[in-house]
Amino acid sequence: MSTVLVTGGAGFIGYHLTQKLVQNNFNVIIIDNLDDFYDVDLKIKRLSLLGIDGSKFGFEKRLESTIYNNRLIFIKGDICDKNLVDSIFQEDKITYVVHLAAKSGSRNSFQNPQLYVRNNVEGFINILQASVNNKVEHLLFTSSSSVYGNMSLDNTERKIEPISLYGATKRAAEVLAETYSKSEHLSITITRLFSVYGPLGRPDGLIWKCIESIKKEQTIELYNNGNMWRDFIYIDDVVEVLFRKLLTVPEYFEVFDLGTGEAHQITKVVQILEQFLKKKAKTEFVPMHSSELVFSKALNQSLSSFKFHNIKDGLKKLLKEITPI
Repeated sequence: MSTVLVTGGAGFIGYHLTQKLVQNNFNVIIIDNLDDFYDVDLKIKRLSLLGIDGSKFGFEKRLESTIYNNRLIFIKGDICDKNLVDSIFQEDKITYVVHLAAKSGSRNSFQNPQLYVRNNVEGFINILQASVNNKVEHLLFTSSSSVYGNMSLDNTERKIEPISLYGATKRAAEVLAETYSKSEHLSITITRLFSVYGPLGRPDGLIWKCIESIKKEQTIELYNNGNMWRDFIYIDDVVEVLFRKLLTVPEYFEVFDLGTGEAHQITKVVQILEQFLKKKAKTEFVPMHSSELVFSKALNQSLSSFKFHNIKDGLKKLLKEITPI
């Protein structure tokens, strides 16, 4: 039975993908340092749903799932710890790697650039080197749409020119991945994720913040007079594509966008949520942040046959998970 290492497995995408993997008879090792960029209790809740007891956490301690028996192990640890990373690869005979661990957040990245470089670049080098040394079959790395600059509304002009330090670190990691793939003959797939939403999502995510603000009658701050466009993709679609891609090993290197290919104006998303929640949103226009893109949309020709949730169906599905509508 193949073993998959999922870095950042206590995160939003990591939790859902881990569930998919163990339910399809893969062994999974999660490594996550439980970074406090957002509420750690949410990460602990996700792990508890995987059968991992949060009261027993300890650095580098191996915890077995009480739900998936000996097929799921959680290790609280840091990918920047080279010795720990090497020991996991060697001890657990890793077949596949899904690298999700990262220091996130475009707006905060310039405030502590060393931390972003350490986690997103230096930590990734440990994963790359261990993958080469242990001859893993496939490394799937989740990058970000933040590697792009502002796109044209018709999406015909797009350049890789990040405007946040976070995006720059993800781009640096992409370059490292391609170099390792071609020089060390390591099969790597890079997926550039767009705006993912769904149950147990990150509380700093736009859709989650809008839902909570409408329910609590709090003000939603909108940049650029609300003229912001995003490609929102439902978590189930992300997990299904990542799962399929993980098992489709490229000869060496592949990179693709992971989004629906359709952008929605933020104000339109707020209107849909108002209709479902039957409450009027309070909104306030605020100055544009320098690290924010105005328009972002995936070009996913390689996924043209995949049936994505449309935005209304996805939002309705999410709201049914968290509140009756």
